Amino acid sequence: MRTYGEYDYTRTSGSSASWAFLGDYQLANNFNIGLGYQVTTLGRHAINLQWQVKLLQAQCGTLYLENRYLYRLFPNYKLQEFNALVDLGWRNRHFNFQLGLANRYTAPIPLRLNGGMETVFEPMNVTFCVEGNLFDQQHPWNLGARVSNYRDFVIERFTLFFYSINGYYDFGNGLRLTAEAGLHPCGVLNLSSQYNGWYGNVGLIWKP
Repeated sequence: MRTYGEYDYTRTSGSSASWAFLGDYQLANNFNIGLGYQVTTLGRHAINLQWQVKLLQAQCGTLYLENRYLYRLFPNYKLQEFNALVDLGWRNRHFNFQLGLANRYTAPIPLRLNGGMETVFEPMNVTFCVEGNLFDQQHPWNLGARVSNYRDFVIERFTLFFYSINGYYDFGNGLRLTAEAGLHPCGVLNLSSQYNGWYGNVGLIWKP
């Protein structure tokens, strides 16, 4: 179980804050499923459903397949967004690499089945994630860096990147403090008005 609070600033939207909750459940040794929810002070909501299956485990690392479904709601713009992502990943003690494809469907609120000018479908968007850590995940503290075009509750186009540094500290008894700071693309629904905004978050992970 993971939860975090985040502060975000851009010139276009000003300051905003959000709260996120993500739960993860392991159904088998090689399969787990997760569900997440985020709400922001701008009135936006997001729900994330995903599963991950390990395809191959070896001494050099783990090969896995991930599938994610993301729903985002923008009441101020009377728009909603449906995303589906599938990627192939490889991770070892210090590095993680993911490459995949995502489809996005943006539609008005309420949803109109006949489409219209407000409806946009973006197929086959390439997604990627490259991240590395100073130590392995069993170390009591760690520092890392990440470059990608998606996060827990947003999937951007291939040309719009997130840059972040992160770390954690273990308190023991399955409780871990996490922190992250980074730059992100600005604008809403991929309409950028400046190059980057910045964000920072602090949270907790609890493993019973």
